[in-house]
Amino acid sequence: MIFSIFTFFCTLRFQIFRYCPILTNHTSAYLFSVQMIMNLIFSFTGTQDIHTVSKISVQKQQTITIPCLYDQKYVKYPKYMSSGSVWIFSHYVSHSRMSVVDNRTENVFTATLREAEVSDSGTYWCSVTLPGYDAGTHLYLQVTEAGLRVSSQTVSGYEGGNVTIRCRGASHWCRIRGSCVGRDGGSLERTAVLCDDGDALRVTLWQLQTEDSGWYYCSDGDSQMPVHVTVMKALDITQFTTNPSESTPPLMMLPITVCGLTATDNKNIYASMVRKVKK
Repeated sequence: MIFSIFTFFCTLRFQIFRYCPILTNHTSAYLFSVQMIMNLIFSFTGTQDIHTVSKISVQKQQTITIPCLYDQKYVKYPKYMSSGSVWIFSHYVSHSRMSVVDNRTENVFTATLREAEVSDSGTYWCSVTLPGYDAGTHLYLQVTEAGLRVSSQTVSGYEGGNVTIRCRGASHWCRIRGSCVGRDGGSLERTAVLCDDGDALRVTLWQLQTEDSGWYYCSDGDSQMPVHVTVMKALDITQFTTNPSESTPPLMMLPITVCGLTATDNKNIYASMVRKVKK
């Protein structure tokens, strides 16, 4: 019985190499196999409850924020980022340029890496410390001379208004755990993806609603760049506007071709936008 309990604790993540030196090589090999299976199970289970992008490409010396969305059942547990190609051998990221903030109201924690260096490239894990094991899901961070660029990783607007994000080098705009829209089609409610300067997308979210708040990303089909959208209550705008007539119209006119649509389709969309603005 005592040996069984000891064996169980020895199979927990990271502990096999610390607390099992007295076991025979054969037993250690057996426990290592059990450890691998347990971590695969736990990692797979955690992946279903923790969400992030799959790959981020960022330019050197830039600051990047990584969103990690998690299930409500994880809200009270500590969160952290680890790095390493294999989950069971990953290690806690503790250097001064990485900070983690947990927003328990929105069930998301963010990891911000400042002054990214090429040596920071690698696999990272959005991780949650749980009783007996840790849960996590991974992404790959690539720090290069070039990469996806956005006008800002954080944008905000008011209910009924609009926000615009410019994604350089992107072909799609998506919501994390949601659908996508891009050059080759797709659909995202009240979202227009517009072709701009060849390799850029100009994404406009119009007639904003509070439920539009959350994490999105630009993608080139391989890498992603996360963007957080915050929608504020329309009444708050009176604090900043001295003349009501100066407030932002419900839709900003953008005389640019909508990606993937015919000239007739674009004409109809433009006419529809004009009618909405006039209202």
